[in-house]
Amino acid sequence: MDASHDNLRCGLCGQVMDAQHEQNHEEPVVSTGRSMEYVVIELRGATAHCQAVDEPSRMFKTGADVLAEQLGIALPNLLGCHYTCWETPGEYGVFRRAFELV
Repeated sequence: MDASHDNLRCGLCGQVMDAQHEQNHEEPVVSTGRSMEYVVIELRGATAHCQAVDEPSRMFKTGADVLAEQLGIALPNLLGCHYTCWETPGEYGVFRRAFELV
C-alpha cells in the first residue's frame, strides 16, 4: 500500500484531496458579486482611502494613481469622488472591476 497517496493535499486550501474536495473548488455556475458605491475620503501619499457609502465601516485602501486612471479622472480630482464598482469575493480577498463615476 502506497502511503504517499494518503498525504496528497490541495495547493489552494491545504485540505486532503478527494472527490468531494475537487467539487468544492469548481467554479460556480452563476457569478457572485454586487455593485458597491464608494467615496474617496482621504489621500495619503500615493494611497487613496475609500469608504462604502451605505456601509461606512467598510473601507479599503488602493493606489491613488491606479484608481484615478480606472475612473478616467485626474489625480487631484480624486478626493471626495463618488464611484461604483463591481465586487466579487475571492479566496484571498475581494476583486473590484468596472469602475464608474457616480
